[in-house]
Amino acid sequence: MKYNCIGLINLTKRNKKSGKRSIDEIIEEMPSTLFVTDPNGNILISNEFTALTIGVQLEELLKANVQDLVKAGYYSHSITMEAIQSKQKVSKNIDTSRGFHVFSTAIPILDKDGEVQLVVTTSNEFKQEHTYFEANVPVTQQINKQLGEAGAGKGKGIVAESLAMKQIIKVCNQIASYDSKVLLYGESGTGKEVIAKYIHLKSEKWKGPFIAINCAAIAPAVFEYELFGYEKGAFEGQAEVKAGMIEIANDGVLFLDEIADLPLEMQAKLLRVLENNEVRRVGGISNIPINCRVISATNRDLWSLVKKGLFREDLYYRINVIPIHIPPLRNRKLDLVGLISSFIASFNQMYGKKYVLSAEEFDKMLSQPWHGNARELRNYVERLVVTEYMGTSQEEEDDVADWFTIDHFIEKNKDQLSALKDFTAIAEGRYIKKVLKDCYGNGTEAAKKLSVDRSVIYRKLKKMEEVLDSKTL
Repeated sequence: MKYNCIGLINLTKRNKKSGKRSIDEIIEEMPSTLFVTDPNGNILISNEFTALTIGVQLEELLKANVQDLVKAGYYSHSITMEAIQSKQKVSKNIDTSRGFHVFSTAIPILDKDGEVQLVVTTSNEFKQEHTYFEANVPVTQQINKQLGEAGAGKGKGIVAESLAMKQIIKVCNQIASYDSKVLLYGESGTGKEVIAKYIHLKSEKWKGPFIAINCAAIAPAVFEYELFGYEKGAFEGQAEVKAGMIEIANDGVLFLDEIADLPLEMQAKLLRVLENNEVRRVGGISNIPINCRVISATNRDLWSLVKKGLFREDLYYRINVIPIHIPPLRNRKLDLVGLISSFIASFNQMYGKKYVLSAEEFDKMLSQPWHGNARELRNYVERLVVTEYMGTSQEEEDDVADWFTIDHFIEKNKDQLSALKDFTAIAEGRYIKKVLKDCYGNGTEAAKKLSVDRSVIYRKLKKMEEVLDSKTL
C-alpha cells in the first residue's frame, strides 16, 4: 500500500532522560529527506523535499523502488538496500542528480524473528543518532498512527509541512464545527484567506457561501451599501433592492480581510450585527436574521490601534474569540519546501513545462527572507517557469547576460578588432577570468580545469590586457 505523505513523518519523541532535541525540533530548522521502504526497497512513505532533491513529482516517487532510482541515475547508490542486506544501520554521504549533498542514515526495523520489516532512511546534515521508537510497540503501528496524524491536516490549498502549520491545522479542525468567531493575524501573503477557506470547508456550513470582503479595497462612501445592502428608494434614482454582503453570507462564512481598515463608523454598525445576529438594509425598517460565521484577518497589530483610538475595543473583543497567528514563511522552512514543490507542479501543468529546480537555485530560495511570503514566492516561481530560468542560478543568469555583452562588444568594436587573434585574445582572457573566479583565484586548480599549464593562464591574461590597451576599447 502506498502512502502520499505530505510533510515529514514524526518518527521520534523527545528523549526526556538525555534532554536531547527531538528530530521534530531539528527538522524545523532545515529540510530533511525521508524514505520508509518495505524489505524489497519499495517506497511506502516519502515527502515533498525528497522528490524535489531529484526533480520528480512526489506521486511518481511513491511508485518507485530505491533500486530503480539508482538505475535511473538519481542517486549514485542506495544505503537503504545496504541496510536491508546487512540488517544494520548504514550512514553515508549521498549526492543526488540535482546537486544536493546530504548525509543519510538508513535504519532497518527488524521483527521478532530478526527479519527486516521496514527501513527508515533519513538525510540530514547532522550525524547524531536521532530515530527513536517506543519500546514494545510494533513499528508499523507507530508509523501508521503518525502517518494518520500528519495526513490529518491535508486540505485544498493547504501546505502544512512545518510543525507550526500542522498545529494551526489541528486547531482549525478542532474549531471548525463551532461558530466561534476567528481572528487570523500575520504578515501579508501568509495565507490567511486560505486558512479561512479551510475552516469553512471543514465546518457544517461548507455547503453555504464563502463571502470575502477586503475592507481596505472598498471606498468609505459606499461601504455601508456593500456590507448591508439597500432597499428600493434608499437614495435618489435607486429603483431596485440589493442584498448586502452580510446577508448574502447567510448560512456560510463572512470573511473580513484587512479588518483594521474598517472605518470607525462602520465598526459600530458591524458590532451591532455581530451582537444581535441581524442586519438592516440601508433605507429599510425591518431587521433580517442572519446565521453566518465571521472570520476576520489582519496584518496589523489591532490592539495597538485600539490604544490609539483607531479601532473599537468592544469590536476587538467581539471578533477575537479564537486568535490564530500565521508565522511568516521565512520562519517555516519546511512549508517553503512544500510550497516551492506545489507551485512548480502547478505552473508546469499550467504552461506545459517540465522544469525542475537545481540545488543552487533551491539554496538561494531557501535563504531569501520572502517578506511577501507565499504570495511573493508564487510570483517568483511563476517568473522562473515562464522565463525558462528554472534550475538556473543567478550566476548562470549572469553568464547569459555576458553573451549579450560579448555580442554588443563585437558590434561596437568590429572595426578596431578586425584581426581574429585580437578578439580571440579577449574572449580567452574573459573565459579564463571566469574560471579563476570559480576557483577562488587558485591558478593551479583553474589550469587543471582548463587542461593547460599554469603559465598559459597568465600569458593569455597578459595578452588580453595588451590588446585592450592598444585598442583603447
